[in-house]
Amino acid sequence: MRNSAGPLGAVVLAGVMAAGATGCSSDDGGSGSHLTRALRTLPASADREGVTYIDVPTARKLCAKDRKQYMVLCGLGIQELTELGYRGGSLKGDWGFDDKDVDTSLMVGNGSSRLAGKFDTETISRAMKKRGYRAATHDGDVSLRKSGATAVDVSGTVRVTHQSKSPKLTLTTPDRTLADDEAYATVSTCMGDAYEATFYGKRKTSHSVVLSGIGGRLADDGSSSEKLCALTSSRKAAEKTATALRKETEPGRAYAGTKVTVGGGDTPLVTMSWKNSREMSHRPMANNQTLSLPYAMIK
Repeated sequence: MRNSAGPLGAVVLAGVMAAGATGCSSDDGGSGSHLTRALRTLPASADREGVTYIDVPTARKLCAKDRKQYMVLCGLGIQELTELGYRGGSLKGDWGFDDKDVDTSLMVGNGSSRLAGKFDTETISRAMKKRGYRAATHDGDVSLRKSGATAVDVSGTVRVTHQSKSPKLTLTTPDRTLADDEAYATVSTCMGDAYEATFYGKRKTSHSVVLSGIGGRLADDGSSSEKLCALTSSRKAAEKTATALRKETEPGRAYAGTKVTVGGGDTPLVTMSWKNSREMSHRPMANNQTLSLPYAMIK
């Protein structure tokens, strides 16, 4: 996410979009965890952008269960749904699809997105033409363009939007993807089978943290927890990162009592986990809005 605040600053935008005001698709990238399959649909050129992933059916159920605790998820990672909270209308009427059509959402950089699910291209075209978009069809896929507006491409299983300053997202799987990037593979494996996850943008190895992310997981009893995974550039960098995070776990701080762990190897992972709750700092994806832990690691 390359804006004036850098990758972390643009994650705030993704967090706001995810919050809103209010399974897996047939194009999910093959085998592996849901998160890994999602990363296989994004180009490797997006490695320095902020990336947010949401399993939409799971997020929808959690929001219905406890909106206060899961409020940051309730926009489902669908930008248009968030916008409706401010100006009214409906997804189906204004954009030609419904949130129940979406299985996974990915937000990349400053406003680009990739939704996977089942879409009726004709319905979407009709709705967007009413909004002033021009439609062009290519082998069943539809490109929708409007001067000064976000570009939209849609097929029967994927809908992408892309901004000019972010890597272009495509309806098909790129030749080289974020899942092929060693740093992303390491951090996503550390997160496990996450139903929501945010990567805060890859950095040069001259920095202490090469890539960090936070992923949310559900236990068998339905409770939610999050895990921070930070891939560091050296053992010295790992200890520095752990020290910074431990300050956030001191008495009186938001993550008081949380254990910070440094892994093995020459470029260790630094991790910490906590249970989610209704407390503002402990709501799932809260760090996408506060950035308290991501910023603590790069001060």
